Amino acid sequence: MDLALIALVGALVTAVCQSVTDLGTKAATRAADDRAIFAIEWTICALLLILACAVVYPGILRAPIETVNALTQPGFWTLLACNGALNVVAYALYIRAFRLSDASLVAPLVLLTPVLMLVTSPIMTGEHVPAMGMVGVILTVLGVGLLDANRANGKRFNFAVFVRNPGPRYMIATAMIWSLCANLDKLGVRASTPLIWIAFLSAFIAACAIVYWLAGGRPKAQRKALRPALLAGSAMSFGNALQMWALTVLFTPYVIAIKRLSALFTVVASGRVLKEDTGGRFLGAAVMLAGAVMIVLTRE
Repeated sequence: MDLALIALVGALVTAVCQSVTDLGTKAATRAADDRAIFAIEWTICALLLILACAVVYPGILRAPIETVNALTQPGFWTLLACNGALNVVAYALYIRAFRLSDASLVAPLVLLTPVLMLVTSPIMTGEHVPAMGMVGVILTVLGVGLLDANRANGKRFNFAVFVRNPGPRYMIATAMIWSLCANLDKLGVRASTPLIWIAFLSAFIAACAIVYWLAGGRPKAQRKALRPALLAGSAMSFGNALQMWALTVLFTPYVIAIKRLSALFTVVASGRVLKEDTGGRFLGAAVMLAGAVMIVLTRE
């Protein structure tokens, strides 16, 4: 089978993994504390990725310092610390968003990240978007308005939910931070390798999450309630590893565009798995996805 085709399938599986992470996080918030969810998801993610590093780079076990120094470039640790700190804040907001609102409402808002990168990318990585990308911005904004259409009065575009509901506001803040993190990820991969970068970044976030959990008095939760968090963390590690590998085979925008399908998967699955009233949110998510893909594919 052609390697590019395998990579396309891998990118699609990445989207499924992101959707599983969304659904698992939302399910966990129904019975577990935010801090516990944060610590469990990222700890299992980091452990699995570190194990993958040990398999791909056996030298890490024999001579860890020398091997890591050989695989990284100057600036790696600074990028790791900056991106890790931002991701800690972003993921705390991400979990909070799922606690306060339906997954089908907040998950598609991550699609605002490409819009925000129109501002952050030129500054951080020197990438610009042609005029056609602005059409994608318009579609994305229209899709946001469609996410919570008021069916009672027939109003199709409804932005009032972002005023009265804190969940979407938390996710928008997450998207803003991730628009910075996405650029730092690119710089981090350049300063190391895809697997080394994502494994060390995950380990950094996991360590911070554990400290955050311990500082909160380690609130208890039923083991059954934490199973979705374990599933979410496992899916996150597998999806991240697949994404990094796919980036070495395919043009980066293609991988990102396919990964954005997770928003549609989450909207559809949240109605069936979480029994949410998704209403017309699939249309809003689809319009946002079209806009996000247009922005991604027109980046220079």
